[in-house]
Amino acid sequence: MKYNNFKLVAKISILYGFLLIISIVMFAFSYFEPSHKNIYLVLASLSLIIYVFLLLIKPHFFSIQKVKNILEIRFYNPHPFFSNYRMIKIPLEEFNGYEIHRTIFGPRIIFKIKKGKRQGKYPPISISAVSKKDRLALKDFLDNLKSKN
Repeated sequence: MKYNNFKLVAKISILYGFLLIISIVMFAFSYFEPSHKNIYLVLASLSLIIYVFLLLIKPHFFSIQKVKNILEIRFYNPHPFFSNYRMIKIPLEEFNGYEIHRTIFGPRIIFKIKKGKRQGKYPPISISAVSKKDRLALKDFLDNLKSKN
C-alpha cells in the first residue's frame, strides 16, 4: 500500500493562511472603521477560533508505504510557519502492531516496535486528515503486516 493525503493537506495549508489574513484584516478594519467595529471584531474572532481549532486537531500530512522490508511513515504539520517534517522507518521484523486512539481533536495512531525482549512505542501521529475509507484500508494494510511477522 502506498498512501498519502497531500491534496487535502494542501487545501488545509491554504486555509491556514487565509484565516490568518482574514483575522488580521478584520482587526485592522475594526480599528479604522469604528462605525462597524462589532461586526469586524466578530468576524476576526470567528476566523481566529477556526484557526485555533485547526491547530488543535493537527490535520497532518500522512504518508505510509512499504519499501522492501521497511515501513516508511512520513508526516508533517501543514501550517505555513510551524511545519516540522518527520519520517519514521520501521523494519518489518521489528513492527509489533499499532494502536488507534480517539481523542477530542481527532484520531491518533501509535506504532509499536519490538526489539528482542524490549518493546517501544512511537509518539502519536494525528490521522484526522485521513478519510474514514482510507483509515479502514490503512488498518487492513497494517493488520496484514502484523500477521505476516
